[in-house]
Amino acid sequence: MQRSTGDGFTASGAALVGRYTYRPDDDEWTWSDTMFSIHGFEPGTVVPTTALVMRHIHPEDVAAAWESRDALVERHEPFSFLHRIHTAQGDLRVVLAAGHLEDEGGTPVVHGHLVDITDLRQDAVHTEVDSAVGDFVEHRAGIEQAKGVLVQLYSVDADTAWALLRAFSADTNRKVRDIARVLVDAATSDRTPSKSGTVSADLMLERLYDTASATAPATAPAIGSAAG
Repeated sequence: MQRSTGDGFTASGAALVGRYTYRPDDDEWTWSDTMFSIHGFEPGTVVPTTALVMRHIHPEDVAAAWESRDALVERHEPFSFLHRIHTAQGDLRVVLAAGHLEDEGGTPVVHGHLVDITDLRQDAVHTEVDSAVGDFVEHRAGIEQAKGVLVQLYSVDADTAWALLRAFSADTNRKVRDIARVLVDAATSDRTPSKSGTVSADLMLERLYDTASATAPATAPAIGSAAG
């Protein structure tokens, strides 16, 4: 087992976006610190395995989880999967997993991310009045377009798309409207995957993070400079 820290994703103070790799031939997982946090563990205190991952998934979502894994490993199909997990403390979380398979020197390796949207999705439902909602009101048209892009990428509803925007915003220390503009620009130039395309939603998130990093103001924390 390996633990990844500087993997292109930055901690925001809350466990939002985790990063992982998985080598199916050896059942070997590499988790970022945030992956451990989302599952309720201190970084490095458990060895991540497929059995451990499946034990934390809500029983009603386990069958779909195995189906996603089989589609990825056996048919090399990128996936996104909205589901529930139980943390080590027994808390129920709503998460979205995405991943894709790459051939690295003849060895299949899965690269992916896990987004914890539990609290953010509740905010969307209850329309919490805060700076993010203020951003939404002021830049509604662009943000609605970006939500549409995320609905397409992840096959989620509008509330979940809004939660994802807020998660990516918090995790990159960027405003929601800036993240929305990146997504809309990517969609306009056909740089987002379609449902029948070969590019995964996971790769789209990596591109989004790369773009946010490249365009971040000098005073902003560098993306990838912290664990998670």
